[in-house]
Amino acid sequence: MLIAIAAAFNPGLMRLLRREVVISVAGDVLLDRGVADAIQKNGPSYPYAGVAPLFNRDDITIANLECPLTTADSGAMKEKRFVFKAAPENAAVLKQAGFDALMLANNHTMDYFSRGLTDTMNALEGAGLFYAGAGPAREAIKPLYIEKNGVRVGILSYSSLPPEGYLYDGSSATIAHARAGFLEEMRREISEAAAVCDFLLVYFHWGTEYRHDAGSMQVEIAHAAVDAGASAVIGAHPHVLQGRETYKGAPVYYSIGNFVFDKQIPEGTDEALIVQLTVGRGGLISVKELPVVIRDCQPRLADSGTAAEITAKLDRYSRRFAGTG
Repeated sequence: MLIAIAAAFNPGLMRLLRREVVISVAGDVLLDRGVADAIQKNGPSYPYAGVAPLFNRDDITIANLECPLTTADSGAMKEKRFVFKAAPENAAVLKQAGFDALMLANNHTMDYFSRGLTDTMNALEGAGLFYAGAGPAREAIKPLYIEKNGVRVGILSYSSLPPEGYLYDGSSATIAHARAGFLEEMRREISEAAAVCDFLLVYFHWGTEYRHDAGSMQVEIAHAAVDAGASAVIGAHPHVLQGRETYKGAPVYYSIGNFVFDKQIPEGTDEALIVQLTVGRGGLISVKELPVVIRDCQPRLADSGTAAEITAKLDRYSRRFAGTG
C-alpha cells in the first residue's frame, strides 16, 4: 500500500514498477557558429535551459549531435562556414542537461575527419554518455543497448548522406550509412538488434533541407527498417518538420526538425518536435508529441496556442500518409 501511494507521487517509481521506459527523442544539436557565440555570452548550459527539466525527468534522452567535439585544427576542404566543431568539454554539459545518447551518423560528425570523430566518441564516453552510429571502423559499429526499469532499448543510427570529411582507409573511425538501393546490411543489422531487445529505435539523418515533404528515398528506407524489425523510425537533417505515419504499427517521423540550432531564417526552421515514446517489455505503449520553438539558439516547449499551430502543420505535412500502414 505504501509503495503504491509513493509511486502515485513519483512517476519514475511508477515506471519502474510497471516496467516502462519514457524515451525523449530530439533533433539536431549544433554547438558551433551562432550557438557557440550564445554559449560564450550566456554560459555553457544556456542552450538547454528550456528543456533540461524535461530531460532529467524522463528515462532516456536522445538527439543528433551535428558537430564533432574536438580540438583538431585541420578540417574538411569545404566552405569554412560549413565546417563545424565544438570543445570536448561540451559533453559534460550535455550530460548535465539530461541527454543520455547522441547519434553520430550524420554529414558533419566527420568535419574534422576520423580524428575529430574519435575525439567525439572519447569525449562522450568520458562524460558518461552513450552514442550510436559510429565506431573505430565500419565493422566495429555496434547497436547501442540501454537497459532501464527492466526494459532493454536498442538504438541504431544511420546517415543516408556521406560524411563531408571522410577519407576511406578501412580501418579508421567512421559512421554508419544507409542508402536507398543498398539496404541489405542495414536490414541485417536491424533484424539482429531487434531480436535481442524489447524496443528498437532507428534514427536516420536524411532528406532534403528545408522541404516539408519526405522524399521517396526516405520512405523506402523507413519501410525497409520497419520490415526488418524497427519498432520506431525517427529522422532529422532537413531543418524543418516533415510528415509522420504509422507503418505496420510502428511510428515513423520523417523529420523532427532542428533542436539546438542557430540561423532560424527559412520558414519553419524555428519549429521542431520532441517525440516521447513510452515503451515496455512488450514494445511500444504510447507516443506523445511535444512541439518546440527555437529562440536565440534555445529550444523551449511551445505554449498551447503555438503547439496547436505546429501540430496542425505536422498534420498537413502528413496527409499523403493517411490510410497507410
